[in-house]
Amino acid sequence: MGKKVLYFISSEDITGIQLAMEHTDEDDVTIFLLQNAVYFANKSNATVSQALNQNKTVAACKEDIELRGLSNFISDKIKLISSSDVIDLIFESETIINM
Repeated sequence: MGKKVLYFISSEDITGIQLAMEHTDEDDVTIFLLQNAVYFANKSNATVSQALNQNKTVAACKEDIELRGLSNFISDKIKLISSSDVIDLIFESETIINM
């Protein structure tokens, strides 16, 4: 089995999500959207939809989603994680990439 990889995406640059999708199915990849990157969690975002279709886990910071008023626009396939639970996400991962 591959590695457990966590991508922290905090800017409005789609490159981090595209890089995460380059991993093979062997790796367990989680893409965590926070700060302004939560705008990518929009149901109509093709890149995030493609990542979900590739069985990548996509999660978003619940507080950042609520702060920006995006709760009604987020795909049901995206896991909302509170900032207090991010530590668990970090310790579950072998590799962390911050973008």
